[in-house]
Amino acid sequence: MVCYAPTEYPYIGGFFSVLVLSSFAGALSLVHPKDHSGSVTPTEAMLVAQRHLRWVSSNVPNFEDWKNAKLSQPVVYYFPNGTRSAYEFTVLVNGKPDGFILVAAQRYMPPVLEFSKGESPSKRLERIGAARIKGFSTERHMLLYYGALSYSIDIGNGKAMDIYGRHASVPKTVKLEFSHKQVTNAWRAFETPSASEPTVGILSEDIYTKIIPNVPAWTEDSYFGDPGGASTSYPNNVGPSGDPWSWWDGCTPIAAAQIIAYYEHPEIYENGYYTQEYKAYMTSLVDILHHTMGTSRDGNTYVCGRWGPDACDGIEAFASEYQRLKNDGIVSWPLVHSYDAQPTCTLGLCSWFGYIKASDVINEVDNNHPVLLQLHNGGSATDGQGPYGNHSVVIIGYVGNRDTIDYVVIHSGWDMWDHYLAMG
Repeated sequence: MVCYAPTEYPYIGGFFSVLVLSSFAGALSLVHPKDHSGSVTPTEAMLVAQRHLRWVSSNVPNFEDWKNAKLSQPVVYYFPNGTRSAYEFTVLVNGKPDGFILVAAQRYMPPVLEFSKGESPSKRLERIGAARIKGFSTERHMLLYYGALSYSIDIGNGKAMDIYGRHASVPKTVKLEFSHKQVTNAWRAFETPSASEPTVGILSEDIYTKIIPNVPAWTEDSYFGDPGGASTSYPNNVGPSGDPWSWWDGCTPIAAAQIIAYYEHPEIYENGYYTQEYKAYMTSLVDILHHTMGTSRDGNTYVCGRWGPDACDGIEAFASEYQRLKNDGIVSWPLVHSYDAQPTCTLGLCSWFGYIKASDVINEVDNNHPVLLQLHNGGSATDGQGPYGNHSVVIIGYVGNRDTIDYVVIHSGWDMWDHYLAMG
């Protein structure tokens, strides 16, 4: 939904709308119902995850150590109505966790929904659940997944808690639309005439991975971020100091800050994510964007295309606000660029003119322009502050070619790892 970049670097961001999956061969033998509809059993999901391990280790950079990896038993996620939505497998390298693979539990969805070297979402949910929910256990509380990065705990009465402990309403209905033909072909690709076939297939002959180098990552977790609830008012809170709003600065300021840092001062993050300068710089960018975007105390930012402050307005206002604070001595790093912002489509008209397309992502990534993407329609905030946009992320790459995308590579804002999401 959001589009912005330095003035000389235009790029497009937006909603997912197109699923393009190429078929790939494999040595697994799965039994599917007619027309590949229906649910996926845990055993079948395990075979899909094992097959994906082999493919990733041979075709995606930095995943070579998954070649001989093992998989945990699956953790089950559900849609709000209690239907299974996904199976999560922790990847074990030399017996230690080294990422996860999320396999669809329904055949109208692409086989592998997400994968990453980051921590398994269920582990984070278990920690937050144990800390904040009396009597929490995965047996008593369903883990929910109903769209990209929507991991949460069902806490009853139509409410859920996400991996940062924030409460939001659970959508009463979930409608996910994929290309039936492409998804069917993807599932059929796991079927082979002979289970002894040794071939490790790939998505297609010309599939490759394109990742923009040196896009900085940021999260509010652990060492990163700054505390909230302080009495210091803006702009004196800019930087690592405590903020007058909650500890959660907001996913949209976090995502935009990563892209601005990419264009402004690459030398800061090239020295390492754990330096004090990097922390001071990124928290400064996030705090300023939280202010210019009109982000709420609970971290919610309006998507572009509405009256009043929103994500695009905040990006356009960033340069002048930053320069003002530099003149006041609150920040010291020089500003290199100014910024423009346009939504991919105006709110309310997106269904007429379309959301982000695969070609948008390919064009921008091929030109080394990271993309700010807002995942929309995630329910309503329990505090009544308008729509609760599911999440904002940064697209830094894709797995595909100049015509198709199988996975988009993102910085999720949940951690400092790259995440791969099935296009669609």
